[in-house]
Amino acid sequence: MTRRWTPCWPGECLAAISLTFDDGTPSQLKIAVPMLNKADLQATFYLCPRGDDYLEKLAPWREVARAGHEIGNHTVAHPGPRAFRDDPTARGLETMTLADIEKDIVEAKRRLQQIAPDQREMSFCYPCYQEHGGSGPTRQSYVPVVARHHIAGRGKGEFPFGNYPSTVDLHYAWSWPAERMPGSQMVGLVEACVARKWWGILTFHGIHEGHLSGAENDFRELVNYLQANHSRIWTAPVAKVARRILDWRQENGI
Repeated sequence: MTRRWTPCWPGECLAAISLTFDDGTPSQLKIAVPMLNKADLQATFYLCPRGDDYLEKLAPWREVARAGHEIGNHTVAHPGPRAFRDDPTARGLETMTLADIEKDIVEAKRRLQQIAPDQREMSFCYPCYQEHGGSGPTRQSYVPVVARHHIAGRGKGEFPFGNYPSTVDLHYAWSWPAERMPGSQMVGLVEACVARKWWGILTFHGIHEGHLSGAENDFRELVNYLQANHSRIWTAPVAKVARRILDWRQENGI
């Protein structure tokens, strides 16, 4: 007998989409945020509050938070794999303990709450999509660390799959890296979510900026599509979708 659940997504929506942005690049403030605001769509921006002057550097993001976008945790130090460099003495996730990682995560969250004091919940973004510290026999997942401090965590999953609300690990939700992705492909992924009632998460970095760049016209095509289809596609920040999934699971005994 097939289990019948109540619909997860609000209203008549058939899918949920979260647009996420890593690293707080200038082009996000200059291009992405105004475009999203004009379309009345809210996204998640994952920031690294580095340095003693982090409040000054991140001041423009206060207005982003006030516009309804989520400010998310991307750590202070942005620790990635040491294997990205040809230097066995380099510091990276392989040389960090879970305690090291947790200290960074907690401090980053504390700092970011100063930028978005009215934000009730915050999601986390794994730098470089990596969720382990240590190496070999000492390698451990830090997903449980994220789960202690955040409602959700965004990683990178199995392409081209989205997230089923009934089974997604909210503390390592799958996403699609969207750099250099044409708008038509992004729209196609959105429609795949509609067909399967998925939660789809797209990851962006710079818009015409940096080595993980996306084109402004492609991003505009996606935004326009989501705006035109808002009655059947719920576009919302990661923390907001995660909260809806948790509430829905409780309602349905999942």
